[in-house]
Amino acid sequence: MKIGAVLGFNLIDYPGRIAAVAFTPGCNYLCPHCHAAPLLADAKDIGDQGFLAYLETVKEWVTGVVICGGEPTLQPDLIPFIEQVRARDLAVKLDTNGSNPEVLSRLLARDLVDYVAMDVKGPEQLWPATAGIDGHQAAMLESMKLVVRFPIYEFRTTVAPVLRANDAISFLTVPEMAAAARLIISATGSPDHKYYIQKFIPRKDGLLDKRLETFPETPIQLLQDIHKEVLKHLPNTQVRG
Repeated sequence: MKIGAVLGFNLIDYPGRIAAVAFTPGCNYLCPHCHAAPLLADAKDIGDQGFLAYLETVKEWVTGVVICGGEPTLQPDLIPFIEQVRARDLAVKLDTNGSNPEVLSRLLARDLVDYVAMDVKGPEQLWPATAGIDGHQAAMLESMKLVVRFPIYEFRTTVAPVLRANDAISFLTVPEMAAAARLIISATGSPDHKYYIQKFIPRKDGLLDKRLETFPETPIQLLQDIHKEVLKHLPNTQVRG
């Protein structure tokens, strides 16, 4: 499987576990606020064998592996790679944009993933702007239904600047985030989900849309206002810094 970058073990990316992180190159979305721009196009493939060898050197500490990207479900060798990771008695967390419900279904059927984190790109009507591409709405809604069947899962939304009509740029609003929460309930039939609201952090020479590199972080007051409103719909909502 192609791996574009690796992050040594940490306590952040896989809650409750010490995890190593593999970033896969390539993505079918063009989210303007994406921090992984170097992984989206012609990222160098450092290979999976080196990563698997690294896992052997840290097996006394590492208890999990996070596979993110880019979009991991685009990798044709994702399942064999996960099987090799699981053969080392490591839990697997998958970060996904939800565009490939077929792959999620296969992973679920084979019980290969312990934790799935799915991005929800705000309310459905803004997905073409927040994802940077149109035409994946049905797939994302189907993925929401599948994600809740994994042993552990979460939905998450970055309160990012949105490119709007007439080249205006503004953050997702309180009503828009409430609409995203209601969409999750509508798609899954339940409000009982772990949902994280994440702040946008600008990154010079690292964002897909250069206009956002000088945009400020998501204001704390906006995050608090969104949290208060979204809690009315999804009571297990938390703000993640």
